[in-house]
Amino acid sequence: MNPLGVLGLILLLSLLGTVAGLATGLVPGIHVNNVALLVLAASPAILGSLEASVGGEGVLLLAAFLVAASAAHGMSSLLPSVFLGAPDEDTALSVLPGHRLLVQGRGYEAVLLAARGALLATFLAIPMLLPFRLLLGSPVNGYAKLRPVLPLVLLLLVVLLVAMEGRSSEEPSRRLRKRAWAVGLLLLAGLLGWIVLRPGVLEDAWVPVPVAGGSLILFPLFTGLFGLPTLLMAARTRGRLPPQILGPADPLPDWRRTRAVLSGTLAGAAVSWFPGLGGSNATVVAQLLAGGEPQEDPDADREFLLAAGAASAATTVFTFATLFVILRARSGVAAAVDAIASGASTWEPLDNPPLLFLAVLISLFVGVLVAYVATVRLARPFAILAGRVRYGRFAALTAFGLALAVGLVTGPGPAGRRRRSTIGRRACRRRPGRTS
Repeated sequence: MNPLGVLGLILLLSLLGTVAGLATGLVPGIHVNNVALLVLAASPAILGSLEASVGGEGVLLLAAFLVAASAAHGMSSLLPSVFLGAPDEDTALSVLPGHRLLVQGRGYEAVLLAARGALLATFLAIPMLLPFRLLLGSPVNGYAKLRPVLPLVLLLLVVLLVAMEGRSSEEPSRRLRKRAWAVGLLLLAGLLGWIVLRPGVLEDAWVPVPVAGGSLILFPLFTGLFGLPTLLMAARTRGRLPPQILGPADPLPDWRRTRAVLSGTLAGAAVSWFPGLGGSNATVVAQLLAGGEPQEDPDADREFLLAAGAASAATTVFTFATLFVILRARSGVAAAVDAIASGASTWEPLDNPPLLFLAVLISLFVGVLVAYVATVRLARPFAILAGRVRYGRFAALTAFGLALAVGLVTGPGPAGRRRRSTIGRRACRRRPGRTS
């Protein structure tokens, strides 16, 4: 097939992937990784059909679908994060700032700020791919040199985060208390992660509504940590939210807007190649690069949302670049693209990027642009509805719905599996001659 025909098909599959990503982002608990796993499971049949129709370009088209879905999901998930308090992996830290603006009648502005940060960071990240490639790949080979000490680098990052706690407090005892809380919460978070993120933690667990996906455990994790606390606090309020302001937001000062987008983009580049880090981690790094959270500053939440959107989008861009620079998949969608391609090709030499990587960049552009327009348009009806309902009742209903959804798709979890295993062992002891 001629190059223009291939480009047209890439654009078409990117649009289809954008629609899929918009849909998954609007539904709390459904992550784009679930879509990637489903597509990966069906990839032999899908690739067979595509290659029968368009020749050997099926891998490019399927990758374009997944990458555009990933970009669109990150954008549209801002809507339930702000208006419903239902975060996912990349929007978890934006729930509280978004909720604070929501109760001031500025939920629409909160979505616009985060979406605008994501759009600007995507445009900024593309030209930064060249120095990113030079630093991690040849001639610097930064990843190969740092790989033996990556655990130490991660530990230093943790120490830095703890040291940043309480730095604005003038009383030494208060600073010490905040850092002690930070260490305690860090240990609790590590324990929680060790419990719920072990491979196969939901394996063989009974669930009323089976949903494929290894990242499914993140749904109850982020809902319980970030979504439900905000919703339960809001459920105690009476009356309605103030009418939401739908006009253009007051612009941030140029220096704050530039700082937010630049810090978010640099943070995304910094964490994207680290194992186990993602958009939320990039948001924390972006906050540090921007000087921390200002105290008693009315624009602090607005700048934070802009930086959070930028960090999430930049992480997505650089995560896909990481796949082609150091051949490491740092996200579920990147791993699916790598598997579909039977191993990504290295971006080497510098002036000859792989064709698959070019298709990924095109689909990223399409996904972000279309999803930005759709998210901005959808934010208006979300904001209008938020200003008309009794938010306390709505928050309680949303919290109940999220808890019900968690129960339906994850069931009782490991406890339920152990209970069934115990029942099974008892049955075997009672009927020793019975085999399965």
